[in-house]
Amino acid sequence: MKKKPWVLRAFVAAVGGLLVGALAVVPAEAAGQRHQAGLGLKAFAVGKDTVDAASGSGTVSIDWTVTDGNPEATDMLGAITIQQVAADGSLVGAPQDLTFSFMPQAPYQASAVAGTMASADYSYAFPVPQYAIGSTAHWAVVKVAAKDDLGGTLTVGRQKMATFGAAFTATELVDATGPAYDGLGLVLNQPLYLYNADASVTQRYQIHVTDAESGLFRLQLFLKGPKNATVNGTVQFVTERDGSLQCGPDSTAFDTHEGFCNVDVTLPAGAPAGDWSVSRVRLTDAAGNVSVTKGLSVSPVHVTQNSTLRASDFTVSPSQFNNWNGLAPLTISMKPSGASKGIKSVTVLLEGCSGSVTENPVVAPDGSISVRATVPPIYTKQCTVTGIGITDGAGNSAAYGVAFHGPALDLVATQIPDTAAPVVNSASLDTTSVPASSLPRNGLLTLDVTSFVGVTGFSLTVYDANGVSVDGRYGGLQPVTNGPLTLLVPLHQGLAPGVYTVGFSLPDAGGLHSEYGYPNHPGPTLPGGPLLITVTDN
Repeated sequence: MKKKPWVLRAFVAAVGGLLVGALAVVPAEAAGQRHQAGLGLKAFAVGKDTVDAASGSGTVSIDWTVTDGNPEATDMLGAITIQQVAADGSLVGAPQDLTFSFMPQAPYQASAVAGTMASADYSYAFPVPQYAIGSTAHWAVVKVAAKDDLGGTLTVGRQKMATFGAAFTATELVDATGPAYDGLGLVLNQPLYLYNADASVTQRYQIHVTDAESGLFRLQLFLKGPKNATVNGTVQFVTERDGSLQCGPDSTAFDTHEGFCNVDVTLPAGAPAGDWSVSRVRLTDAAGNVSVTKGLSVSPVHVTQNSTLRASDFTVSPSQFNNWNGLAPLTISMKPSGASKGIKSVTVLLEGCSGSVTENPVVAPDGSISVRATVPPIYTKQCTVTGIGITDGAGNSAAYGVAFHGPALDLVATQIPDTAAPVVNSASLDTTSVPASSLPRNGLLTLDVTSFVGVTGFSLTVYDANGVSVDGRYGGLQPVTNGPLTLLVPLHQGLAPGVYTVGFSLPDAGGLHSEYGYPNHPGPTLPGGPLLITVTDN
């Protein structure tokens, strides 16, 4: 089966903390000197000088021997990096990583075929990529790195590997075009204002990229801001230890030919205030082709140090909202200063509630401006303003709150508490005597209730003279705050003649409940006395 080229890069993430960062560059001479005391590369050979990979199934056998002078070591992990080399000696395209371990284990591709930890032989049929920039490509092993389970390390660089003759030439299909993209924009819920006076800030973009031939390797986004300042962010296609292919933070691709990739771009503290937007996209495929798109103006972000436009006197009202029976309005107010050409827009972000963007807000006589927000009904207990962004007519911005990395805001509104359980003002049955021959049937219980937050359910039980439950019902209701509430009282066939009592419980939207009429149970007394139904013989 043909192996995908990107599989060879599994080592980058698979080794994780075992090798990444631990394999400091060791000069070739030092690597050789470590042969007796630690890890060493004793032999390395490429099976043939030329290979035809145009069919997509070309392979080159690679054989090598790693020694370990530490008799206590029992396992070892490593990677061999193979890359195209241009005529001028520069490295081209995506590096291909061949991973290996002494003990067979996933996701490492090769394991020892002979020997012991003291001197282990390895062999692997390296699948040569099908595409290159030219019909003939020169490939070379540019690095071998390894680490044993006791901390011994080995790093052999490009210059030393050249002495092993670790190179070959491949005939390949020509990939003459670079990658393409579309769908570039900010990731959902990214802030449109960023305060960077004291610390760097990061903005995340998503881009859909494709490359039908050699596959994708690297993505770069460039942002341009005021005074021709620029910053950029870069991601590469990397296979993680679990086998997933990542192309940026929190983004996964099925293969290197297509992906929705997240790219983080960081603006340093104090970067010029003003609008920053994506101005250039640079994409590189695995063969080394580069495609660049310039002159873009995508997803502007307002960067500020609050040095020109500012705001103060922030308030949220009411401080307690009543959303028990529906949506509740909130008003967020502030007083801007330093504005040029008026206030163009105000953006308010809230946690737990719906924010708002107000264009050309009205300035009150005291110089303040206000924005409306909405609290969802019943279950929202608290609304916290997490971000306020302001833009004036001249393009100056100010940003406040954690959502925009700005100065802290202390704007919190809470739900009016539910402190009173529902009250029954009156209760009556449509009938108090029924013949046994008329059963089964339902009686009607009509209640007049008062509830600040609304009755949202009921539980009703019919008891015999001994206080034993013989029937009942329960269910939910649309909130009832005042007025009549009618409930069915079930009376099933076969009830013996006698006197039966009806008890019920009424919960409200806030979780409080009141109980009436339960035998041998303390509770409020029903207006008019107990609810009694007599079942007669006839």
